[in-house]
Amino acid sequence: MNDQNDSKQFLIYGATGYSGRLIVEAAVKAGLRPVVAGRDSTKVAALSEKFGLESSVFSVDDRTALQEQVRKAGCVVNAAGPFFATAEPIIDMCISESAHYIDITGELSVFAYAGEKSEDAIAADVMLMPGAGWDVVPTDCLALHTARRAQNPLQLRLGAYHVNSVPSRGSLRSGQLIRDFTVVRRDGELVKVDDPTAMHDFRFHGETISCHLIGLADVVTAWQSTGVPNIEVYMGREEAGFTLPEGGIDAMAEGPTEEELAKVQSMAVAEITDASGKVYTSMIETHTGGYTYTALAIVDIARRILDGSYTVGFQAPASAYGASLATDIGATITDLS
Repeated sequence: MNDQNDSKQFLIYGATGYSGRLIVEAAVKAGLRPVVAGRDSTKVAALSEKFGLESSVFSVDDRTALQEQVRKAGCVVNAAGPFFATAEPIIDMCISESAHYIDITGELSVFAYAGEKSEDAIAADVMLMPGAGWDVVPTDCLALHTARRAQNPLQLRLGAYHVNSVPSRGSLRSGQLIRDFTVVRRDGELVKVDDPTAMHDFRFHGETISCHLIGLADVVTAWQSTGVPNIEVYMGREEAGFTLPEGGIDAMAEGPTEEELAKVQSMAVAEITDASGKVYTSMIETHTGGYTYTALAIVDIARRILDGSYTVGFQAPASAYGASLATDIGATITDLS
């Protein structure tokens, strides 16, 4: 426990984006008063006025402005993608100014960078936690829960599945980065897959879904949380009639409507194989869809940090808070076999 953040602010950078606004709304509903920040002065002012919140306008490329704002913060939430462009300068400044860092990315390069900075974060008494939303809170907690069922877990296969999913523009842009770099973990080492056409069948509510191998950040976070040396991550998606418009990503709506969000089912299955070849299977289903759950998870973790509950250095959600974190936020874990 640490009281260093009692008088510190809760800063949300990228607050005017689709996910950023959901996080702000969830924070206000939870009784928190975050500082909303971003680059667009008009959008930041409108969001600030709507909720009566303090605001700040700056770019992460402006080191002086970034330092001024991070210095006031006990916890910085980065909701501004693409994260390869925003995470590194914010992480560096958080370490320099002793502020905790969390974000909503699934981009592997960010997790790798946070891991490289872990010792510096420990020295600064702060936590670095990329992937504090649906990517990767439910899957990380599920991985730890399932791994604990086996005495000597050697392999983890994770399959995520979203039903009636409508992606946001930001998710599609990040998804392109993820698809371009698919990796698995083999004997504790990350290995790039040159031909990522592999598929694996998972059972979701009795239905077999063939999921595609994908380079999600669980190959890093599940290793951090469980120590399982062989990890593969897969994705299945049933989209709600979504098709990319003729003008591409820039021509689509910023994100799903409230009605579309309410229809989404988000779940994941973990398969752990132990040294004897026995397979343990568990499933998690969040009580809300991915975008809504992301906002709830970010706010829950930020509140914990501001209350002094954190583990210093680079952390995955379950390595910091245990397998129960996901269910505390709103999810159900079921052991299938």
